[in-house]
Amino acid sequence: MAARPGDVPQPQHLHLPGWVRRAHGQARPILADLIGNLTGEPRQQFAAHVGELVDGMSSGKFSLAWQYPRLIDEGWALFERQRRDAEEEARKRRGLESARRRVADQLRDAGARLTPETASRLHRTLRSADGVDAIKGVATELDQAVAAVRTLEEKRRDREIDRTRERIHRALPRGAAAEVPAESWQDALRRIAENFSE
Repeated sequence: MAARPGDVPQPQHLHLPGWVRRAHGQARPILADLIGNLTGEPRQQFAAHVGELVDGMSSGKFSLAWQYPRLIDEGWALFERQRRDAEEEARKRRGLESARRRVADQLRDAGARLTPETASRLHRTLRSADGVDAIKGVATELDQAVAAVRTLEEKRRDREIDRTRERIHRALPRGAAAEVPAESWQDALRRIAENFSE
């Protein structure tokens, strides 16, 4: 938001020279724009410097008008620094949101495997994460939860395979059970894959 030239005070002196009025008139819109484009502490600091310069000229120190170019350069330097800081902050924010989105996608993909309580807790933690490290912590916790679920699924599958094998052995006649070689389910899958590849 640009400041109006009226926001920059006019030097008040009974015998203000014309060259000071001209110098102030030329610098006033630039100073007003700089004050208007700055925010926070840099704005207060720059406005105070402008006020000090104008007050000095109002008290009769007309030679201070020669400091307008230096003051304008100072304002530009503050503005550029603030712009760079804003860009850096925006870059960090984009990186944070990108990391948050990636973990949210992983959470969505793993949602069917997780318990509703775990999924909602991880979602809450992810939404409240205020840094990349906190988001990485959620990703690590998600990986651990998915790994635990996978381990349980594998154990459950192995138990089901063992039960099925037992039922098959019980269903076979006594003499046929002795002829069937005991092979693991991995060996059986490998044998089946070899038969299909021929």
